[in-house]
Amino acid sequence: MLSDDLLAALVQHENERPRSQQLTLGPSELGGCREYIRNVMVGAPIQGNSEWPTAAVVGTLLGEHVEGVARDSLGALTQLPVTTTLPNGLVVTGTADIVLPDRNLLADVKSKVGLSEVRKEGPSLENCVQVSIYVLGLVQMGVLTEGASASLLYVDRGGTEQVLYEVTLDWERIEYFIQVVVDRIADVLDAQEHIDKGEVEYARALRDKTPPFCYSPRVMCPFRDLCWEGSEWVPDETIEDLEVIETIEQFVAVRDTYNQASGQRQELRERLRGVSGKTPSGYSVNWATENTLYVTRVK
Repeated sequence: MLSDDLLAALVQHENERPRSQQLTLGPSELGGCREYIRNVMVGAPIQGNSEWPTAAVVGTLLGEHVEGVARDSLGALTQLPVTTTLPNGLVVTGTADIVLPDRNLLADVKSKVGLSEVRKEGPSLENCVQVSIYVLGLVQMGVLTEGASASLLYVDRGGTEQVLYEVTLDWERIEYFIQVVVDRIADVLDAQEHIDKGEVEYARALRDKTPPFCYSPRVMCPFRDLCWEGSEWVPDETIEDLEVIETIEQFVAVRDTYNQASGQRQELRERLRGVSGKTPSGYSVNWATENTLYVTRVK
């Protein structure tokens, strides 16, 4: 049948695209699964996609349309190549959808089936990290200036809601998400050191997604079988040891505290901006770059 032949051709077309055959770490990947990041870094073998990623294709076409209108009607710069140097020295390249220098603003179009989820839950970490990296790069390139902001523009590709839902990240939030990226990369590098020593269990801690997500037709992660084939991602055993259960609850509480502390850490960093020297108790304060702060004990 024609439908079968055309569908097979569409799947083959997607698998033959350069982006599908050679993976790189761009702004859109660094907020995603850390095990995906590690696999790209070490050059792990990738797996083809047996599904046609309809949602991604429709989202791309819709985004291109919005970009064209923004360019023609608002004078926006579109599909602008961006190179960003993160505070840890990692250089990341990508292409920004919409840039409005006169507004000191970057915008990125995201499509969803319905907007109720993003209204309730807010933008994903992946989305926030992606636009934050773009804004930092555009400031470094001189296209935008420090203090720039980012707008995530959500479109209902199902057509039910005829609006654009906008979420804006100010400069402070952008700096916060840049630090999140640096911390996530540090997690990956630390785990890789253990994996190189044969402690492969450290890879499991980097799996930020579960099989239903990795194997869903709209995702089909290129490392899905590498992570999950033959592995029991949901333990069969029930934990009954009261001491272990208490430890788990303490771990969750500490993790929640850590997430809260991340925001407080960013606030304290800002209060120390421009400070340099040593405290009487022996703590050295030094800004290695505009966004990289080191507070270390020197005695």
